[in-house]
This record gives sequence, C-alpha cells and structure tokens, in this order.
Amino acid sequence: METKKQLIDSFKKVCICRSIKAGTIMAAIKEGSLTFEALRKKIGVGTGNCKAKRCRSNIEGRIKDYKAGLDANSETRIPPV
Repeated sequence: METKKQLIDSFKKVCICRSIKAGTIMAAIKEGSLTFEALRKKIGVGTGNCKAKRCRSNIEGRIKDYKAGLDANSETRIPPV
C-alpha cells in the first residue's frame, strides 16, 4: 500500500508542459520504461515547449530511485534452499 506522501506525490505534475503527473510516470517506469528516452516514447515526457529542461532531472531521479529500490529488494531476498 502506498503511503500518504506517495499518494499525494502521484498527483503532482512533473512534466509541466505536457501535464504529465508523477503517478503516470511511475506507472510507466514500473512497466519497464527505465530510461528517459523510453518514457519519452511511451508517455511523451520532455516533448513540450521546454524540451525537458524543467522535468528531465526530476524524472531521471525517479528512475534512479526506482532502480535503487529494485537493487535493495534483490539483495535482501533469501535464496531458496
């Protein structure tokens, strides 16, 4: 279950030019779009008037955090016996 902070964050616009919210971006990341270019092709982030000058670092940070979470989860799994 998402925390209250994550839920509120999912409604915030990250790509202002295209009005793309964090929830939409995170859903695409969880579906396998793990680079900025993949997200650009899938949901159109960074294709507005600013050409990603405002949103790219934020989106890349979200990708990095997601990948770090995957790495942390894989390290804590106990291998089958």
